[in-house]
Amino acid sequence: MKILIVDDEERIRNIFNRILQREGFDVIEAANAGDAYELVLANPVDLILLDINMMEVDGTVLFEVVHLFCKKTKVIVTSVYPIDDQKTLIKGADDYYDKSDSLQILIRKVKRLMGKDLNPPRPTPA
Repeated sequence: MKILIVDDEERIRNIFNRILQREGFDVIEAANAGDAYELVLANPVDLILLDINMMEVDGTVLFEVVHLFCKKTKVIVTSVYPIDDQKTLIKGADDYYDKSDSLQILIRKVKRLMGKDLNPPRPTPA
């Protein structure tokens, strides 16, 4: 399962990349909407973590393109904006994440959308 992180802040991309790889996901990154679009065309992705406020082309434009041309790709908007504001700016995303929230919340959202078992069975003692 492949995830694309689209964020103009390298620090955020690095953090998200590290935690998602630790959870077993294949992760690629883009620093802007243009690079992200090219990556999506060359490498179909299952999920995009999409920042809203980026230089040149913001996340709202990329979301519209993905929504039109990559219908199976899920999107979690990741922003410093409160979630209610995110929902107003980008309507119809699969989920929303406030960057001030815990990374565990993001991991739960990603796993839910990717269909990963959130509570794997525990081995029974011998």
